[in-house]
Amino acid sequence: MWNTTLSIKLKRVSKKINIFTKGASIKSLEEVIVEYVNEAEMIKNKIKNNEKQIDLILNKVKELKGNVAIIRYNAFGEQGNDLSYSIAFLDENKDGIVISSIYNRGESNTYAKPIKNGSSTYKLSKEELDVIEKAMKN
Repeated sequence: MWNTTLSIKLKRVSKKINIFTKGASIKSLEEVIVEYVNEAEMIKNKIKNNEKQIDLILNKVKELKGNVAIIRYNAFGEQGNDLSYSIAFLDENKDGIVISSIYNRGESNTYAKPIKNGSSTYKLSKEELDVIEKAMKN
C-alpha cells in the first residue's frame, strides 16, 4: 500500500518536472533554469531600452507640441479693417518664430522674427509682444 502511494506521488512529481522542463531530462534541469534566467535578463534589457526610447519620443513630442496664438489688428488706425496680423509659434522652451503681416492700402508686407526664450534679437512691435505673451500662456 505504501509503495503504491509513493509511486503515485512520484508519478505526479515527475509529470510536474516534465511540464517545467518541457520534456527535457532532469539532468538538464539546470540548463533549463539557466536558459530562463538568461531570457529574463534579455527581457529586462529590452525593457530598459524601450523605456529609454519612450523617454526620447516623449521629449520629441514636447518639442513638437507648440504654443500658437494669433492677433488680428488694424496697423494704421482708421484706414482699413483688421487685416494685419501677428502669429507666434513657440515650443515649451519659449523658442520659435513670430510672423507678422502688415496690410496697408491693398498691399501686404510679411515679416518673420526668430524667438529665443520669449524674446528676439529684432525689435518687436507691441502686437508681436502681445501675441508672444498670449502663446506662452497657451
